[in-house]
Amino acid sequence: MGAAGPIGWTVRPNTTANSVIIGRVGTVGAVNLVKSDCWASDNTIVATAGPSLHPAYMYYLLLSARLPELASKTAQPLLTATAVGNQRYPLPDLAEQRRIADFLDAETTRIDNLVAKRRRMRDLLTLKRERFIESALGLERGNSAHRLVPLKYMVESVSVGIVITPAKWYVDSGGIPALRGLNVKPGSINSIDLTHISAEGHAEHIKSRLQAGDVVVVRTGQAGAAAVVPSEFNGANCIDLIIIRPGFKVAPKYLEYVLNSAHARAQISEHAVGSIQAHFNVGAMKQIPLPALPKDEQKETVARLDQAVDKIDRLQGKLAKQERLLAEHRQALITAAVTGQFVVSTASGRNVTEGIAV
Repeated sequence: MGAAGPIGWTVRPNTTANSVIIGRVGTVGAVNLVKSDCWASDNTIVATAGPSLHPAYMYYLLLSARLPELASKTAQPLLTATAVGNQRYPLPDLAEQRRIADFLDAETTRIDNLVAKRRRMRDLLTLKRERFIESALGLERGNSAHRLVPLKYMVESVSVGIVITPAKWYVDSGGIPALRGLNVKPGSINSIDLTHISAEGHAEHIKSRLQAGDVVVVRTGQAGAAAVVPSEFNGANCIDLIIIRPGFKVAPKYLEYVLNSAHARAQISEHAVGSIQAHFNVGAMKQIPLPALPKDEQKETVARLDQAVDKIDRLQGKLAKQERLLAEHRQALITAAVTGQFVVSTASGRNVTEGIAV
């Protein structure tokens, strides 16, 4: 094989059919083959094949090139046309390029179809999960089988975390953990990018201190996402989250299930404000309708839900893992084909997904 470098393609701002558009900023290194004439934004690089380079083969070459690694190592990574154009790649004759491109078209389509099927299965499982939860809670299709009362009458208190200039209390090391919206997902709390505040800030904001068993709810962004505070965050603080202290009438996990249900999400969406990011306030949270079940029945409901939901979540996890394996195999296949690690003419027709857990 020869090598294609700057002379193999040209890089220019206008986009024509069979060009390749590459993400320059934002989605750095994302590669797409253009089938018809179109306009490309300033945030992209456009590569057009020269006479010795088949457009589809160029597309697969660029997919195999790990272009994000060529971007500048700055806060806002930037990929330049020079960095892309100066790379050297294997360049067989045009006939072999066509064979490789045709082979990869067929095999990547097969893999993409397998991935799409697994995504559809995960979507169906998500729908099944939601319907089971609503049915168990007596909230199926929004028609409650139980008496509904405003949340404020069922819980001990509803308050809010630090909302006024919280950044003034941030510290780089040490300090008190402070949960934010990005740490809260429906049914779970993570410590990714966990913020800490000073002891002084913690002392000044006693009302926003958390206790294990509280339920925190996101106010801004993914408004309504709710999770029970685990013991590891007992005594932590929080920023711009709604804090619900369940009290003696409500089981925390039961409240978490109710608030993350489609029924509650619809209520929260109706009361959320903000054109860019949904924003939900304490007053609206207090009015969210809650099934008024005795606490022992709540705990029984939670036990049934935990068992059923765990099975669905494990199935979804297996499907997601299969999707990742297929995506990795797709990338490895492209790289192997364009770098000559196997002869495409002898590979055609074989099951290239063999060995992948699908």
